[in-house]
Amino acid sequence: MTSVRVSSLGFAVAAVTIGGCASLPAAKGSTAESVCVNKRDINSISALDDQHAFVKVSAGRFYLVTVDKACRGLAVARAIAIVDATARVCGDGLTLLSFENPTVGPMRCRIEGIDSVADKNAARDLIESRAPPE
Repeated sequence: MTSVRVSSLGFAVAAVTIGGCASLPAAKGSTAESVCVNKRDINSISALDDQHAFVKVSAGRFYLVTVDKACRGLAVARAIAIVDATARVCGDGLTLLSFENPTVGPMRCRIEGIDSVADKNAARDLIESRAPPE
């Protein structure tokens, strides 16, 4: 009976450690939190440009997903989806966004960041605020 309790405790600790990315700092020495999304809660994903996608989640929550700078063709993408074996999607550079590029075919890009936003206009404003000055 003791081994069952110890095993259960071990699984519980592992689940809290792995599943609790919303409370972990984004980078060492940073006070910002990493935002994670449950994959099953995602209702739709639409491209805003080559580096950003807008994600609608259940209960009226919205997120701005930023992919790596090497990603090309997301702006004209079809069938955008998350490629990940886990139930949670975090902006950690390990999760992939896949899509169908009409001219090239299937593509994948690393998700580098996820930000909670109020709506699509707020997502566009956040993109503009992060753009380098011309």
